[in-house]
Amino acid sequence: MADTVRGVASDAPPAAPPAAPSTAGRLPCFDGLRAIAAISVLGVHTSFVSGFTTRQAVWGAYTARLEIGVAVFFVISGFLLYRPFTSAHFGIRGAPSVSRFWLRRFLRIVPAYWLAFGVITYVLHADTVVPGWRSLLIYLGFGQIYFPDHILTGVTQAWTLCTEMSFYLFIPLYAWVLGRRHRDPARQVRVELAGLAVLCLISLSFRLADLEVNSSMARTMTNWLPAYVDLFALGMFLAVVSAWMRATGRRPSWASHPKMPVISWSLAALCFVWVSNLGLNRLPIYQPTVGNSIARQTLYGLFGLFLVVPAVFGPQDQGFVRWLLRSRPLALLGAISYGIYLWHEAWILMFVRWTGDRLFSFPLWELAPITFVLAVGSAAVSYVLVESPAQRLGHLPGIGHRAPRAQGVNPLLTSSATIDS
Repeated sequence: MADTVRGVASDAPPAAPPAAPSTAGRLPCFDGLRAIAAISVLGVHTSFVSGFTTRQAVWGAYTARLEIGVAVFFVISGFLLYRPFTSAHFGIRGAPSVSRFWLRRFLRIVPAYWLAFGVITYVLHADTVVPGWRSLLIYLGFGQIYFPDHILTGVTQAWTLCTEMSFYLFIPLYAWVLGRRHRDPARQVRVELAGLAVLCLISLSFRLADLEVNSSMARTMTNWLPAYVDLFALGMFLAVVSAWMRATGRRPSWASHPKMPVISWSLAALCFVWVSNLGLNRLPIYQPTVGNSIARQTLYGLFGLFLVVPAVFGPQDQGFVRWLLRSRPLALLGAISYGIYLWHEAWILMFVRWTGDRLFSFPLWELAPITFVLAVGSAAVSYVLVESPAQRLGHLPGIGHRAPRAQGVNPLLTSSATIDS
């Protein structure tokens, strides 16, 4: 493939209609969204290991569904990573360099994961791994979801990183297919929406086919990209709509309505309550029925969609929802959310070991705060020593262009909230 999706080497965007603050440049609410997603994943794991999820007849049904944070991460990735490509399709900017895109994704994900894997596995001994050099290459190469004997070993929550890495490889090719021809915005938006519909159909078909197969490989296939590409597609849908609005100068009244964020989050809450009361299994691994599988994934996706909408559309400095997402605590947690995600389960396992292996038999209020503090501490160290320096490499001359830093702005608050994240 050429070095750019449509052969445009320049990163300088052509002239475009003026955009609302939420449709171009920095997107200040996204670190807050990442914080919510990371905290929810930490919550589902601490609730299950403490026994809260299985002990509590009512609230356990809700803590079991905190795994919904993974869907939020996928929706966020779909939006942030596809937005530069679809902006190029609408003529807003030059096409992103594919090699630069992959390099920055590598620097964003790989160094911190390799550090976490090494320390968790060989220093803390908080996980189990299949021995041998072949297995080491599988873990370090994000391949554990493709091998039945590896999928429940290593840093087990890293299965989502394997899926993400597949998406990183896929998205430039997908963008190249949809952007090969120059079209006016009206035609391009139809092509984009048709492409997303196809992705959702592929995902549904893949999951339905996988549920009909009873084999060890089929159980790993539930974690492959086709099984979750519909969640990424929801974020891509937001990217398409926001780019189309910018290209055409459209400003629908709903996008800037003061009540839109509250309505959107209310719909997200409704989706969460709904999926929590479907009677789904509370165990982290189980074989769902076809109906439950479709309902769960649909509601997870809609939850992520409605949660993210206020961070994409409308004035980003207005309303309680956006204030909350931009608040300093959430923004700081969001900046280090990747490290929280990587490290929290190791600290859960260490806590169980330190307290005498009382699995499923201790209060949630003991496990959750300790895990949170340890995860935040290790994530902060990872961010300062590994993640931030690695990301800066992606902005060196010849690799990328460093955005000017505003005076007095904490780099943690601007680390990853741009459309190129």
